[in-house]
Amino acid sequence: MVATLLKLRFRLAIAELKRSTVRLVLTIIFGLYALVMVAALVILMLVAAGTVNGHQHEAGAIIVVVGSVVVVGWILLPLVFFGSDQTLDPARFAQFPLTGRKLAPGLVVAGLVGLPGLITALLCVGSALLWIRHPGVVLVGVVGGALGFLMTQVTCRMAATALAGTLSSRKAKDMTGLIGLVLILLLSSLGYVISLVAARFSASGNWTQAMAASQTAGTILSWTPLGAPWALVGDAAAGSWGLLVVHLVLTLAYLAAGLWAYGAVLDKALQTPAHEGTTGVLAHDSIAKAASWPWAAGRYAPVAAITARCLRYWRRDPRYLGTIPAMLLLPVLFTVMGKTVPADEIGSFFTVGIVAFGLGLMALMAGYSLSADVAFDASAWWIHLAAGVKGWQDRLGRVVAQALWCVPFVLVVGIAVPVIMGAPGRIPTTLGAMAALYLVGLGVASVFSALFIYPVALPGESPLRMKTGMMGTQMLAQMGSLLGAGLLGLPVCLWAVFA
Repeated sequence: MVATLLKLRFRLAIAELKRSTVRLVLTIIFGLYALVMVAALVILMLVAAGTVNGHQHEAGAIIVVVGSVVVVGWILLPLVFFGSDQTLDPARFAQFPLTGRKLAPGLVVAGLVGLPGLITALLCVGSALLWIRHPGVVLVGVVGGALGFLMTQVTCRMAATALAGTLSSRKAKDMTGLIGLVLILLLSSLGYVISLVAARFSASGNWTQAMAASQTAGTILSWTPLGAPWALVGDAAAGSWGLLVVHLVLTLAYLAAGLWAYGAVLDKALQTPAHEGTTGVLAHDSIAKAASWPWAAGRYAPVAAITARCLRYWRRDPRYLGTIPAMLLLPVLFTVMGKTVPADEIGSFFTVGIVAFGLGLMALMAGYSLSADVAFDASAWWIHLAAGVKGWQDRLGRVVAQALWCVPFVLVVGIAVPVIMGAPGRIPTTLGAMAALYLVGLGVASVFSALFIYPVALPGESPLRMKTGMMGTQMLAQMGSLLGAGLLGLPVCLWAVFA
C-alpha cells in the first residue's frame, strides 16, 4: 500500500505540472531557489561545525527548539492552507475497501513527494552536519532527523484529517484563508525581524541569558513529541548514552501512538467523509437601500446598486479582506526599517527612500486590489448581463465601493507616517505621491480586470487555492497592471522623493 500511494502521488504531481507550462517553469524556478537556500544552510552548518566543540549542550538545545518549531509549523500551516492541495484527500478513498491502518503509513510517506516535504527532509537530515567532525554523532543525527521528519508528517496528517469536517465549512475556510494571507506577509518580513532581534541582543550583551533560556526550553521540549527526535543528536554529542536510549524509545513510542491515532482518525474519515456544507444566505436589503442614496437616481441607480453589492464583498469575502492586512503591513514594515537605520547623512537619505518606497507601494497595491474584481464575481456576473448595465456604470460602482474605505486609509497612513518619522513637513508631498499612485493603480486595474479574466478561487473556497490553467494570462494581467500603474505614477513619485 505504501508503494502504491507513493506511485500515485508521483503520477498526480507530474500530471499537474504537465497541465501548464508556466506552472512547470515556476515550480522549477522555485525548486532551484529552494535548493540554493538549502545549500546555503548546509554550508552555514558546516562553517558552524567548528564552534560546536565545547558547546554541545547549547547546540543540542538549539536543535531541539528549532526542530520543535518545524513540527509545529507542519501542524499549523496545512490547517491554515486547508483546501489548497487535495491530491491525496482521505475522502477520495471512501469508496474503496480500505482501512485507516492500511492508508496511514502510505499517506505519511507520500508527504515526501513535493517541494515542501523534500526540503524539510533535507534540512532535517542535514542538521547532523553540525557534528561533521564526529562521525558517530553524525549517524545519530541522521537517524534523529529522519525520525523528526516522520514526526512532522504524522502530526500534520493527523491534525488535518481530524479537523477536516470543521475546516470544510464556509466560515472556517474564510477565516483560515485570511489567517494564511496574514502569515505569508509576516513570514516575508521574518528575516529582517530576526536580524533586528539578533542585533539588539548583541548590542546589549544578553547572549548568555538567551542561551540559558534556550537550554531550558530544549530540556522541556525534549520530553514532548515535538522535540524528542531532535534530542538524540545532542545526547550523543554530550556522551549521555543512557539519556539517548530513553529519548529514542520515547520517540518510537510517540510515532507508534501517532500512527495508531492517525489510523483511527482515518477510519472515521473513511466511514463519514467530510463534505462541504452549504450555509443559507440571509436576505439583505443593502442593495434596496442603495436606491435611497441622494445621488442614486436616473443613470446612477445601477452605480449605486453595484457599489452596495461590492461593499458587501469588502465586508464578508476573504478574497477581498486579504488585501487589507497586506496594505497595512507594508507601511508598518518599511517605517520600522526606516526607524532602525543609523542617523547619519547616508542613513537619512536611505530612510527617506525606504519609507517613501513602502508608502508608494502601499498606495499602488491599494489601486491594484481591483485587478481581479470581475473574475471574483464568478457566476454573479450574469446579473450585470441580464440587467444591461453599461460599462462605465460597472467600473464606477466598483471604484466607489473600494474608495469609500481605501481613501481614508491612504489619508491616515500618509499623515501618520511622516509624523512618526519626525517630518510633518513632508505630509503634503507624501499625500500627493500616494494619491497619484493610488489613482493610476485604480484606473489601470479597472481596465486590466475587464480585459483579462483568469481563473481565481471561487466564492467559498480558500483564497490561497491555486487554479490551474491560464497562469500566463494571470501573470500578464497582474504584472502588467502593476508595471503600468508604476510607470504612470513614476514622474510624480520622483518629484515627491527629491522635493
